Amino acid sequence: MTALKGKVAIVTGASKGLGQAIARRLAKGGANVVASARSTDKLEALAQEAPDRILAFPCDVTKSTQVQALIQFALQRFGRIDILVNNAGLGHFAPIDELSEEQWDEMMNVNLKGAFLACKYAIPHLKATEGHIVNISSVAGTEAFPNGGGYCASKFGLMALSDTLTLELKPYHVKVSTLCPGSIKTEFHHPKAYAMEAEQVAETVWTMVSAPKGVIYNQVIMRPLVPKNLLKKS
Repeated sequence: MTALKGKVAIVTGASKGLGQAIARRLAKGGANVVASARSTDKLEALAQEAPDRILAFPCDVTKSTQVQALIQFALQRFGRIDILVNNAGLGHFAPIDELSEEQWDEMMNVNLKGAFLACKYAIPHLKATEGHIVNISSVAGTEAFPNGGGYCASKFGLMALSDTLTLELKPYHVKVSTLCPGSIKTEFHHPKAYAMEAEQVAETVWTMVSAPKGVIYNQVIMRPLVPKNLLKKS
């Protein structure tokens, strides 16, 4: 399938897990992908899988100058930006009174500020292409849970950012989608045994960005199906 042939996508947090799966899926769908993360070695290994489709660009999304360089790199190599997937994220889990200030700041900076910076510098170019922003939030962006106060706060904030972007960019026909996955089998926070595969979630991102021109998947919540033997008896 080459529904995205000629399109240019930027994927943050692409060196492993869900971001890596998203980069692969978009490249498979015909897009030219700029894969970004802080881990240079893992990014380069990903780019070697599809050197004609995936380019690596190391970037710390919390640093304004590095995010601007990422956007400029995509423009210099391909002349346009059609899709921005804000996937970079991390979590620290503890009761609020045990969560360190550094942990709180890191989650806000990566999970929320990083998306803000990427959007800020990509939006002028997405307006030109009537492009698409996909923010990877979480079920934790829709409901809180104990020991997840900082992580939930960052993801609830990302939901608000997405809602605001939807309103601001509607006149320019720039689509904004938010994906809220539950447990995924990645290195992130001890996934459940029945968690979703990263490739399953990446397929939903593909569905979002390859939708017909007049269709927007505004907000999608994904959860793994709990095995029958683990369901509570009523």
